[in-house]
Amino acid sequence: MAIRDLFRKGRTDAAAPEGVTVRIKPHNLPSEQRAGRVVPGFLWWGLLLASAFYVAAHFSIVTGVWPQHGTSPGAGGTFIRDGVALAAWIAVLVALRSLGYRGSWALVVLPILIFGITRPTQFQIFTDPAYQATGSARARANDLKATRARLTSIERAYTEERRAVVYQGNPPEIPDPFERAVEREAQSRGFFARSAAHFSVFIAPFALLVGFLLSREPAVMRWVRNRRLIPFLPTLAVFFVLTIGFTKLGKVGGMTPWELFLPIFIVIWAATLAEDAYNLARPGAIMEPRRLLNLFLYGAGPVIPFLIIRELGLSIVLAGSLAAMLLVGTRRGWWAGLMLVVWVGLVFAAFNVDERSATRLELAYDPYKDASQMSPEEQERWAAKLHQMKLFDANVIEGGLLGAGPGRGHAETAPNAADDGFITAIATHWGLAGTVSLVLLYTLFIIQLLSVAARESGAFERTLVTGVAMLIGIPFWLATLGGIRLIPLTGVATAFAAHGGAKLLASAFAVGLAAGVSHRRAREDIMDEALAPPVSEPHAQGIRIV
Repeated sequence: MAIRDLFRKGRTDAAAPEGVTVRIKPHNLPSEQRAGRVVPGFLWWGLLLASAFYVAAHFSIVTGVWPQHGTSPGAGGTFIRDGVALAAWIAVLVALRSLGYRGSWALVVLPILIFGITRPTQFQIFTDPAYQATGSARARANDLKATRARLTSIERAYTEERRAVVYQGNPPEIPDPFERAVEREAQSRGFFARSAAHFSVFIAPFALLVGFLLSREPAVMRWVRNRRLIPFLPTLAVFFVLTIGFTKLGKVGGMTPWELFLPIFIVIWAATLAEDAYNLARPGAIMEPRRLLNLFLYGAGPVIPFLIIRELGLSIVLAGSLAAMLLVGTRRGWWAGLMLVVWVGLVFAAFNVDERSATRLELAYDPYKDASQMSPEEQERWAAKLHQMKLFDANVIEGGLLGAGPGRGHAETAPNAADDGFITAIATHWGLAGTVSLVLLYTLFIIQLLSVAARESGAFERTLVTGVAMLIGIPFWLATLGGIRLIPLTGVATAFAAHGGAKLLASAFAVGLAAGVSHRRAREDIMDEALAPPVSEPHAQGIRIV
């Protein structure tokens, strides 16, 4: 009987003659755990802890912050949506398990952990009665919120005798600030924009599942590779129309819908590079007109609109993803040097030609400059620009080591605290310890994506997962380092941790694509292992297999 048959049946040849005993551990048994169908225990514990944290933080905000500050319209609906979102993420894990997922479980569990840790901060910010207000409505809402907080504190802390002295008669009605707080915001954004921002939080898990179902099938990916112009040209056309024809400061109706196109561009770039990876690895070959045209059409094309509308951050994300995919797909280091030269020129031009980028640079490295040398008009303009950065800095300082707790600390007073300044809002609520923990967890997620890419032998799969890692990793580091003023702000959204409905959907779909690639690799490895020739039977007498 062959050795392989022995550990398939779990038998011991008791009839073997006495002699040398060889103990063979069944490392290659296709058990549930070894086949990858069981989520590792440490990930289950992490998921359990993150879910408990998610629920406890939400209830802490509802019971401790809402009575003090009041709420915005739809706060109850936001609470319900967040509950449905957590259930949807768990349901997707169950669905992957039932579909026989064998890829890296860390790849799909880590984004859920990040979402679970950061979503309570987003929940507090977007249920705050003043956060989404603009102009004079914001000042009025903040005043009403402060009045409500003072009166609520008196009601809670003072005895009846002291309240009578303070009120000197009938107690005033505690104001409800939410109506004026979001009046303009509700009028300025249409139904579709509001719905997309609200519902994406629990649609995203199913976007991940859709990405997985598409990329796990070789036939689908093969069709994309062979007919990439069919999805690419219409996507590029809509992309150009949105980014050039209907934008205001890089947004369409308060949204960035082209985020949904970025995973498609990543897939198309991967297919293009995989088809010509050998020639692109030769310096002379890339100068041929056909290859230059391909690189421009597939790679440089989507970057142009962002350069036109001065969205430097998203230009960096797109071009940085392409550069990393070129490097990984061709495995030629000189691509990195060439891209470095291009980026130095791009950044230099942006900060010297574009006023918006130059202002962001100045706010990052010289925000508290001497105002005595400015005219009154210049002082007023600079104070308006500096307002956001001052509040970001205050959020970080206020958080200290352990933070003020869920929803506490007034992180919502900073404009764009849920977007550009998400890391400063996390610092306010959870302090330096919580912020560093999030950074480490997110870094582990990016490393996991890159490790999946490193295990791929095919150029298409390797470059595709690398592009997904860059599409998610570059915005995270741009927003994190920009929020604490190590680099200028770039206005990009961070997947799973910051606000951004389209970004969340696109990133979840992209992670699903990477999960499908990981699943296919694991399945192929298991099949190769099963088809491997059996180990030869021992010929020497005196060997007993146990």
